[in-house]
Amino acid sequence: MNEHGFIKAVHRKLPPALYRWKIHDNFTGGVPDAWYAGPNGSLFIEYKYVTLPKKPSTRIKTGLSALQLAWLDTMCDYKVVVAVIIGSKTGAIILTRKDWHKPLFNTDFDQGLSIANTSKWIAQKLNGNQNEQAKPNSSNSKLEKPLGN
Repeated sequence: MNEHGFIKAVHRKLPPALYRWKIHDNFTGGVPDAWYAGPNGSLFIEYKYVTLPKKPSTRIKTGLSALQLAWLDTMCDYKVVVAVIIGSKTGAIILTRKDWHKPLFNTDFDQGLSIANTSKWIAQKLNGNQNEQAKPNSSNSKLEKPLGN
C-alpha cells in the first residue's frame, strides 16, 4: 500500500453523509491532504504512509516537511482542528501538535488502529457521540486520545 491507497481505504470506510475533500493544491505548499466536515465541525488531516524499519531503535522518517509542520502549527494557533495520521502495514497512529514534532519508532505502531477504526475515529470527531467511538488501544502518548480537547 502507499499513501494514496491508504487515504482511499480510509475514505471508503467513512459514512457517506460526511463531507470529504481530498485536497490537491499545486500552488500552496504545506496544505494537508484532506478536509472533512460533519454535524460536529470540521477537521484537516495530513496523511503519511511509512514502511517501518527492521530495527526497533531506528527513527521513522515520517516525511512531514517543514512547510507542512508550519501549516499545521499555525492552524492549531488559530484553533482549527488538525491531525496527522500515519499509516503502516501494522496499523495507523493519530498525532496531534504535541506529538507530530516528536521522533517515532516501531513501538509507536505496536497497537496501531486498523483502517476501519481510523475511519471511525474521524467519523466520531465529526458526528459527536452519534457513532461508536474508535479508541486507540494503547497507553502510548503518540496515539491521539481525543483531538481538540
